[in-house]
Amino acid sequence: MSVASIDLEQMAELIRAMENASTELESRVGSVRGHLTDVWLSTDDLNRVNGVLSWIDEELPGLRRRLALARHVEAQTPGVQTFAQIDESTISTATPEEARERADRAAELIEEYDDGEIPEELRELLADNATDPYFAQRLAEQVSPDDVAAVVLDMSYARQALAQSHGMTSDVSEVDTFDGHYETFLNDLGTSLGLATQNTGDLALDPEYAEQWLDAIITEEPANVGQAGALSLVISRGTWSADFLTTVARGVYDYERDVDERDMWYNRSASAGELTGAIDPVHGDEEGAPTGYSVHYDPLAGIMAAIGRSPQAGHELFGHGETVEIEADGETAHVNAFMEYLIARRRWPVDDGAGAREAIAAAMTPFEGGDVISADIATDARAIVTMKAEEIEERSDTNWFSEIGHLVLDGLGLIPVVGEPADAINAIWYAAEGNVIDAGLSGAALIPFLGWGSTAGKWTRRALTAEELTILGRLDTFPAGFDSVSMVARADGVPLPTFEFSNLRAFNRAANNAHPNARYVFNGVAWETDSLGRPIRVEGSPSGSAAGRNRRLQQGIGHEGIDGDVGFHILADSLGGPTNRLNVVPGNGKPLGDGMRNLNQGRYADMERYLREALGNNQNVQVDIVPSYRPDNLTTRPDLFTVRTWVDGELREFRFPNRPG
Repeated sequence: MSVASIDLEQMAELIRAMENASTELESRVGSVRGHLTDVWLSTDDLNRVNGVLSWIDEELPGLRRRLALARHVEAQTPGVQTFAQIDESTISTATPEEARERADRAAELIEEYDDGEIPEELRELLADNATDPYFAQRLAEQVSPDDVAAVVLDMSYARQALAQSHGMTSDVSEVDTFDGHYETFLNDLGTSLGLATQNTGDLALDPEYAEQWLDAIITEEPANVGQAGALSLVISRGTWSADFLTTVARGVYDYERDVDERDMWYNRSASAGELTGAIDPVHGDEEGAPTGYSVHYDPLAGIMAAIGRSPQAGHELFGHGETVEIEADGETAHVNAFMEYLIARRRWPVDDGAGAREAIAAAMTPFEGGDVISADIATDARAIVTMKAEEIEERSDTNWFSEIGHLVLDGLGLIPVVGEPADAINAIWYAAEGNVIDAGLSGAALIPFLGWGSTAGKWTRRALTAEELTILGRLDTFPAGFDSVSMVARADGVPLPTFEFSNLRAFNRAANNAHPNARYVFNGVAWETDSLGRPIRVEGSPSGSAAGRNRRLQQGIGHEGIDGDVGFHILADSLGGPTNRLNVVPGNGKPLGDGMRNLNQGRYADMERYLREALGNNQNVQVDIVPSYRPDNLTTRPDLFTVRTWVDGELREFRFPNRPG
């Protein structure tokens, strides 16, 4: 198996650059060709450009397929991933035209399906090609939202009939088999159509594609009963572009507020008083009993589940747009109107708010290239929850209470409240409805904000306190390329935002513009900064593998010091210390003609040699290096390095003034 590691952002940029180059070259060559022809000059030499265009055409399919597969892998992995590893052997070798022909065949089978077992050919076509961007584009163009809803509903009716026919028997193997095929079909269809919305260049879909889905969801005259829920079920299974998700989410939200009809989506999935819409194979009677089934009729529930895999969409929805004023106990706050609607007003009869919880969690989780809007969203969530709690406590009208949002009622233990346990408030709400058993269970749950393990969501961060979020909020931007962010308490109890990196280039970029009072971790070593962003501690287990030098940066840092200074590695390059502004400072390193050894090549070098030899002997090595600065020293040049080393547990201590000797 050949494994490739894909930098998602850089690969996407490369593909966009090649797409733009192809378009611009063709256009400009055509223009030049026309001008040459007008003046009766030869255009033969322009044919050489055709070689460049052919090269782009040959390379783009492989690049696009690798990015699509990497994004699919990333979506299945907990946490924020900037890289994804893919198995090269799984990349399709079909030509783009062959992939499109397969999509045409899949579209035919979708249109032909009416009842019964899901065709094996259709299942195999989707399973083999769901992550192929050429297949995805053609399938999205060939299969309309109405077609998607129709096939899901037809399969749902077949599943419902199976459940009814096997309801009195002990043999449910046929139901189990159908459920497995149906769930796989939904996942693959959602994966393929979601991928299509992320395509760029000549594979980009019609700009109105998201609006077409929105229209099919909110239409009051759907082609099929339960159409809105069926489309939402497919959306819940894929990884869709942020633009697509924000369009359909805002559209459904606006429509619900305009219509304001109780049980609207339930009624649109019912026929002759019986609920007959799209069936979710994961949930049935008794939490998935084979002979039961659960109808997915709430479109916003599925859309929010998809937003839980797109923090970019969550940031846009919960961090921007209309605000609303809320008030309780004489206090007022202006909060995001969409979030307030989800938490405090809307009921979630299909999923008990699980999708909305995951969406809010994603929006509150910092991600690469994001900013501190996550903390603002957390603040809004806290205000909404706490003020609604106060409002409820003041009322004795439990009938009114029963009308408030289900997300608050049924899921507050999982709603982010800036790290404060929500269960006491949740217990109050359950008790207000006289639900004593659930009140007791909620009070015992103690589920913290951003835990999300019990939701099976993607985001697995621990709880952040209000103080910690405030600290994160002071950062202008998050560094790009980090793998995770957490809070670690310093010795004096002050919590520090800690950014962990697995990519050296990303770490160097962040380190060269380090935040004050923060901690950066790379390759087993942590660098801590002071209030001026200067390194004040380097600790961890050095690797003994050279990290590589940047001589221009190193020389430039040396010039920031005094005569005799060089760019001084706090942790030596030979010990795995990188060349960046967290690990390189102005330090004594040049002879001054006084006969004294400089620090860089003297005692400090002796200490480094001792550690290298220990690593070479496979001994365990730990270091704790503290650069310190006089109170009146506001430069980046430390006055002293205090070093402690442990080799197989044996402690040695060193003190190195930043001067010759």
